[in-house]
Order: sequence, then C-alpha cells, then structure tokens
Amino acid sequence: MKFRSGALLLLFALLPLQMVEAAPALIPAPVSMTSSQGEFRLDAQTVVSGKGEAAKAAAFLAKSLDMKTGQRGSIQLRIVSKRVVPGTEAYRLSVTAREIRIEASDAAGLFYGAQTLRQLVTKSASGSQMVEIVEIEDAPRFKWRGLLIDVARHFFGKEQLFRIIDEMAAYKLNVLKLHLTDYQGWRLEIPSYPKLTEVGALVDGKPRFFTTAEMRDIVQYAADRHIMVVPEIEMPGHAGAAARAYPEYFDDAGGAFNPANPKTYDFVRGVLTEVARIFPAPYLHFGGDEVDDATWKKMADVDGLKAENGLKTTDDVEAYFGRKVVGIIESLGKRPMAWDEQVDAQAPKGVVIQWWRRDKPEVLDAAIKGGYQVVMSPADQLYFDYHQGEGEPGAPWEGNKGGPQSIAKMLAWEPVPDSLTPEQSSQVIGIEAAVWTEFIESQRYLQFMTFPRLLALSEIAWRPRGPRDDKEFEARLAPHIEALRARGINARRGEWDAYEFITN
Repeated sequence: MKFRSGALLLLFALLPLQMVEAAPALIPAPVSMTSSQGEFRLDAQTVVSGKGEAAKAAAFLAKSLDMKTGQRGSIQLRIVSKRVVPGTEAYRLSVTAREIRIEASDAAGLFYGAQTLRQLVTKSASGSQMVEIVEIEDAPRFKWRGLLIDVARHFFGKEQLFRIIDEMAAYKLNVLKLHLTDYQGWRLEIPSYPKLTEVGALVDGKPRFFTTAEMRDIVQYAADRHIMVVPEIEMPGHAGAAARAYPEYFDDAGGAFNPANPKTYDFVRGVLTEVARIFPAPYLHFGGDEVDDATWKKMADVDGLKAENGLKTTDDVEAYFGRKVVGIIESLGKRPMAWDEQVDAQAPKGVVIQWWRRDKPEVLDAAIKGGYQVVMSPADQLYFDYHQGEGEPGAPWEGNKGGPQSIAKMLAWEPVPDSLTPEQSSQVIGIEAAVWTEFIESQRYLQFMTFPRLLALSEIAWRPRGPRDDKEFEARLAPHIEALRARGINARRGEWDAYEFITN
C-alpha cells in the first residue's frame, strides 16, 4: 500500500474501511509511506544504536521504548548527507523484519523519525511489541510549528509546561511561545528590576513567577526535544503588571509604556537585555498589539512628543515607540517579532509579523506586500481558548465567528491564501496556535482546551498542502486521544467531557 505527498489523506478517504483500519494511525501524516506484510519484533534484547550526532536521539528513543543502547543494534539511527536525505528536519524511516533504520541529515530530522517510530510500535494480545514493515520519507511543510501558552493571566509552572513540551515534541511541533507579561501578571524574574515580580507577579498575595534558573531549565528541556522557546514581553500596551511595579515609565492610566520619557527606553533595554540572556532563541516577541486612541490620551509628555516629531495619530506614536524597541532588540542580536498591529504602525521590515485578526485580511495583504515574514495565527482557527462545540465553555470574544473552533474547522483551513505567488507564499514561515488563559485557571482545563486540538495543529503545520478529510483524521486521532489520557493528559473525547467545565 503506497501513499504520496498531499494526496495522502484524500487516498485514505477513498480506501475501503478495512484498509484504512490497517494503515498506521500516524499524526502528522507523513509525506510518503509504503506498507508491506510482516513486522519487526521488539524484545528485551533489542538494541538501539547511534554514533556521534545520532547518539542523543538514539538514547532518547531507547529510553522511551525501554530498550538498550549499544554500538551495534537492530534499530539504527544515522546522520547522513543531504544528498541522501535532503531538507531540514526531514527523515527516512525503513522497517524490515530484521532491522529498523532512521536516517536524517540533521539531529532534528533524526528526532522526528524517532517520534514516528514510537507511534508505529503496537502491542499484541500477549504483550509483545512489534512494528509493521514500512518505508517512510518525510519532511515538514513549515519551519515554524508553534504553540503559545499564556502564563501571565493565569500562571502555569515548570512541571506543567514540561508535560506540554513532551506532547509538542511527540507531534513534531518546534516552537513554544511563552506570553510572560500582561495586565494580570509579570511572570519572569528580572534581577535588576526586582519589583516586577515582587509587585507585578502577585496572585492572592503571593508572587507566582519563573526564576531565571527555572526558565533556563524549561528552555533546556525544550531544546533537548528540538523545541525553541520564544519569550513574549508585551509593550507598549498590555503592561499593567509592570506599571504597578514601576509606574514612572508608564502612562497615567498605568496600562501602557510612556513613549515620551527617555528613561522608558533605558528600562526596556535593561529588561530585554536580561531576557535575551535567558532565551537563546533568535527571536524576541514584543507584542505591539491593541493600542487604541484612548492610550496616551491627554498626556502632556506624549502631546509634546507628537509636536516635536510631527506625529499625528496613535499609530504614529506606536510606530515611534516600536522603532525604538526594534532597535534595542536588534542590538541584542535578536530578531523582533510582533502582532499584526505593527503592520499598521509601519514596523521595520525585519520584524516577523504574527497575523491574528481574522477580520483584517487587508493587514495580512499589506504584510505580504510589504515584504514581512509572517506567522499565521488567525483567531477563528487557532485560538484554543475558544469553545470546541456548541454549548461548551470558552472565551466570549467576538473573534470566534463561524461556529465552534472544532478540529473539523481547523482542518478545513488553508494557511497560505491561494492569491499569493510562490515567492509571497514563502514569506509565510509557519503557523502558531494560542492558548490564552483569561478563563483558564486549572491544568485540567488547560489540557482540555489544548488536546486534542494540538494534534490537528501538528497535522496542518507538518503535512503538505492539500485536501484534508476530517472524518479520516478523526479515525486516526481516536487511539491518540486514548494514549494521551493514559499518560494523564485530560484530552477532550467529546461534548460530554465539557460538562465538568461549564462553570469554570
């Protein structure tokens, strides 16, 4: 049985039911897969081997399968040249009755091949493990396959993030964005500005935040699983927690940075310098969203700034502030990233734009025509705080139009508009879902809203462009939901699971 490229899911949908059931339930679906009769059997004597750069992935796979590692094994992981396996994060997986080989030209590809192998392992009635004979060639569609977790509104700690990172890695997602600051809380220790956490991180009178040591642990844990952790430090708006701690750098209402105070930029530089030291990722997200005409209203400092610099509108002031912040971020060796309002503010072209306002397609068009790289995060497709079914709990924001944000709705979405040229399409570097937590207080509810939609996110981000059959996907998804629940993840099975959270 052979499947190729974007036609994979369509072919699945056309196959007889018994053939569909016989195919491996892989998520995300690989680019190319050929299945044959027979299997490779795993037992206590099975050895996983990998030399040099492959050793780390081999050790990770052996531990997950409860196998041994050694110099020569029947499961072999190898780094090969790009002539053999071309493409970043690509891999080749070959299973015969005698051996299993995973080959890739980089460590990430080898790791992803190992994740696919883990999904292929099945158990017989007697408890023995086996892998069916298969040939897989695979590579991701997008280089940015992300998930944002909002830890500012409600705090979720290191161990809770570790569990999410594990599942992201299992399904080949590679960017974890942490929304670390907002009105409700500042969640990252900045030693040179201690009041940010002493005052800005209080929850029921107690500070809740990540120490620098804890955040470095998270960053390393993710890196070991080929996940990049990107920090988001919101400015100029969504800054109430910082304003409570250091009001001298903010507007009179205490919600936005004061762009007219030169010392504001010293504060921003001091904070972001420490952030840049903690996060090795090449990106630093500064927010830049939801600044309206009421911001900075009747502030003499800002009126003076406007007069001095010929600024007429709030967008003009935001653009002035944004250029200053972008300069600071770039001076720290990082690439700035911001929400799509920065297109309106005419951000410098080096800023990566995250498009979220699904009712503003003209902003996406302007970003593409302006030469920006774009990460797609439309609220009505990829905001996991929205409800999943009729009558289920979820955020009440106006952006969730067109019905519940179900897996079927997600799978029907194409991230790259048909109107784009091939060159313009290359500016879309990936997709990112967001779990905003204004209404999510518990880990159990966080998991319910994230899983299994995270697996649909993986499917969209990884597999080639083409039609997706939600019924076929749900058939593949079913055993993964049970496996998630067996691992203690509160994955939603159906609307009956929502009753618990109706009053959350």
